[in-house]
Amino acid sequence: MRVLVTGAGGLLGGRLAALLAERGLDVCAAHRRSAPPPGLPAVALELTDPGAVEDLLERQRPDAVVHAAVLGRTDQCEARPDVAEAVNTRLPGRLAAACRSRRIRLVGLSTDLVLDGTQALSDEAVTPAPLGVYGRTKLAGEEALLARDPSAAVARVALVVGRGHGPRGTASEAVAWSLRAARPVRLFADEFRTPVDAESVAAALALLLEGEATGRFHLGGPERLSRLELGHRVARVLGLPAEGIEAGFQATYPGPDPRPADTSLDSTRARRVLRWMARPLDEALRATRTEPNSEEPYQ
Repeated sequence: MRVLVTGAGGLLGGRLAALLAERGLDVCAAHRRSAPPPGLPAVALELTDPGAVEDLLERQRPDAVVHAAVLGRTDQCEARPDVAEAVNTRLPGRLAAACRSRRIRLVGLSTDLVLDGTQALSDEAVTPAPLGVYGRTKLAGEEALLARDPSAAVARVALVVGRGHGPRGTASEAVAWSLRAARPVRLFADEFRTPVDAESVAAALALLLEGEATGRFHLGGPERLSRLELGHRVARVLGLPAEGIEAGFQATYPGPDPRPADTSLDSTRARRVLRWMARPLDEALRATRTEPNSEEPYQ
């Protein structure tokens, strides 16, 4: 299967492109600025160019597309809502229409931040009510994608831990790199997630690409815990000093973007329909890179 992965220079998209290639898929890495994983055929994709999607599909002729391209920094989305709408909402709709007309299998990635955070372990039936620009544009992107291509699937991915791609770190890498450099880390005790790693997400995507399942799927890890608990877990699993970890609370340290309190995901549908299971959290954390751009995980 020839698979085009958009956003393949990004923290998650790049790692997913590499992992899908390791699974034997013929991966083409579409990226904008950041470099995709070495060894993969790469093509440029200008996310805000209305004609770029159809041109890319015509040139590459993929059997399937994993759409991971995103404006994912919540602060950037708040500062530039017009760009967030163009990338996170209009692009998925254009891509879905183009894939539908060419009978190309499409799986789009979304986020747990489409939820309002008022309940624990939400499944796909919970009505989303995102608090910030990022969540709102991603939810609108989900709706546009599925409206234009009802045969497509959307995977809502929880907070990403373990090994990422490029100079940015996953949630566990950000903590580990700070602790290793003796920099203090403030983590919220009142923000709850179900962290998941790219390897687990790639396994779910492979199942979605090979099958015909449609609609939304939650991809969360096996444990619900706060960001503070996750930080201490990272330190323990990786053998790093935890003295630099400080407890924070959202009301005390408001940021430029609103943060939902609990976006933990119930992934029962993925387990039932796809026969998918996320890796244990400690196993995922051990894949955390020792430093940016490193190939070496913590042992």
